[in-house]
Amino acid sequence: MNTRIIKLKTPLLFTAFALIGLLTSCDNEEDRWTDVKEDPVTEIVTNLDARRIISFKVTNPGENQAIYSAVNNLEKTITVYLPSYYEYQYLETAITLPEKTTISPAATELIPVFSKTPITYTTKAADGTTSVYTLKIVIQQPKLILNELSTEASTYSVAVTSPLILKGENFVPSYEVTKVFIVDAQGNKKWQMKQWNEGLDIQSFTITYGFIESLSTNVTLEPNTDYWVLMESYNLSVTMKYPIRITK
Repeated sequence: MNTRIIKLKTPLLFTAFALIGLLTSCDNEEDRWTDVKEDPVTEIVTNLDARRIISFKVTNPGENQAIYSAVNNLEKTITVYLPSYYEYQYLETAITLPEKTTISPAATELIPVFSKTPITYTTKAADGTTSVYTLKIVIQQPKLILNELSTEASTYSVAVTSPLILKGENFVPSYEVTKVFIVDAQGNKKWQMKQWNEGLDIQSFTITYGFIESLSTNVTLEPNTDYWVLMESYNLSVTMKYPIRITK
């Protein structure tokens, strides 16, 4: 009888060995995995301070557009970021407190934007303990720029019967919050300029002032004397570098 021997192809043998090795490897890998119980997690719950301020907001723009302020209950501060274009002189507020906690002054009391003394609030919890918060008002207003009328070589002259046209950047073009003064070399205010009709242009930052409201006004500025122009626009002020001359 003839015996027939069939030779296995080499790639088939390699595939079989690889499969066996993979299965063995998986078995070994599974043997090495063990269940480890993690340490228990302890959640620490602390009681919130009853003297805290939960929220503080400025309601002048209306309830829907109210300005929420940053309350820091650790440092005991309230920071109001106020855009300059609102031109507010006083703030209306709404304050949220924990139950049975009171505050003084009351939330309904108007707050002056440009107070000369620090503004503080005192909270009082039901158990009689108190906290004092300091209010900080940060006015967001870009740098005020006032274009010069004179140059180093030439001094601008203007009669008291003529208007003074001022141009620049970022001043609030409103006579209510943008005021112009004539000052001496020491910065002392010598004369406040008057509104000139409706001479203001919001888009180009141009505003017009007059020295007098009527011809009967006696201007107390000295003629042929150097004076400087000072502009105060809401929260900022700037003085021209070069002087001007006043003529009668």
